Amino acid sequence: MQAEEFRMVREALGAFVADHRCTSAEPTTAQRAAAQKALDGLGLVELRRSTRPLATAQECALLAEDFGRQPMTASLLGTVLLAPEVLRLVEAGGGDVSYEGAPTIALGRDLRFGGGSAGDYRAWDTEGADSALYVAADGTVRSLALGDAAPTTDLLRPVRVATTTAPQVVGRLGREHVCAWQAWALVMVSSELVGAAASFVEQAASYARDRVQYGRPIGSYQAVQHLLADATVAVEACASATRYAAWCLDRAGPDAALTAARVAKAEVDVSALEAVYAGMQVFGGVAQTWEHIAHLYLRRVRVGATMLTGTAELLSALAVPHSPDATDPTEAT
Repeated sequence: MQAEEFRMVREALGAFVADHRCTSAEPTTAQRAAAQKALDGLGLVELRRSTRPLATAQECALLAEDFGRQPMTASLLGTVLLAPEVLRLVEAGGGDVSYEGAPTIALGRDLRFGGGSAGDYRAWDTEGADSALYVAADGTVRSLALGDAAPTTDLLRPVRVATTTAPQVVGRLGREHVCAWQAWALVMVSSELVGAAASFVEQAASYARDRVQYGRPIGSYQAVQHLLADATVAVEACASATRYAAWCLDRAGPDAALTAARVAKAEVDVSALEAVYAGMQVFGGVAQTWEHIAHLYLRRVRVGATMLTGTAELLSALAVPHSPDATDPTEAT
């Protein structure tokens, strides 16, 4: 995408985020529908749908990061960035896909790659979706129907049971494309968490400048400054790792891209969560109330830090030299 085109896309998404950000933990059905309709109207689903995508991985990662900066109900990751990438990879592998509808992605019950027992799947980020795509460990891609709502800590992002009644086989991904898919998913989820953590730390710093205690802004106290400094360093660490991983998606092979993505997700799982915890301490008691939006950031980052694959599994996979025949802890069924 040309620089000017991407700037316009990013500005359009920024305007959407500003207009439809959630200020309450209980958005109405009408608010959810309006936000999703407005997002659909931007036409972003076409960014990665074709075998020669309009946007690079780095551009999509920046969009995910921008989207994560505010609490949102609309589905950008599931229906715009993740599901279309699965279909694109199926077509890139020679599959003939004529998929109708608006799919999101399905994961195991624990919201991880191939997790849970057979047939026990969860469709994630289902706002505006009418089906879900599940990528099995062997690369088989199936379309699953959406069932009842499933419990989730993230109050704004709906999760539903993905039913396996008469599942439709959409296609199959080869080993390299499975690697590419997992790397893509790890980078996009990590990018959103980077945006959420960065925005929350910025809000905490702004609050510290304005909140006066004992006759002085709390940001003038060294203890608060240290908290915010450490949180800023943590955000920069995970942002650097994630943006490098996005670069690898565009420039490196699938194995190298997956390694970089695992490094990024492992860093984000720890650093983004530490940054949000620090922000919660700076906000103090007000952040513990239902009415404040702080818990919406905390919930999103906590869920995101356990998604796709756990930190222990990531570190185990990174510790073992990869070969095409090696058993991958993140691909266990």
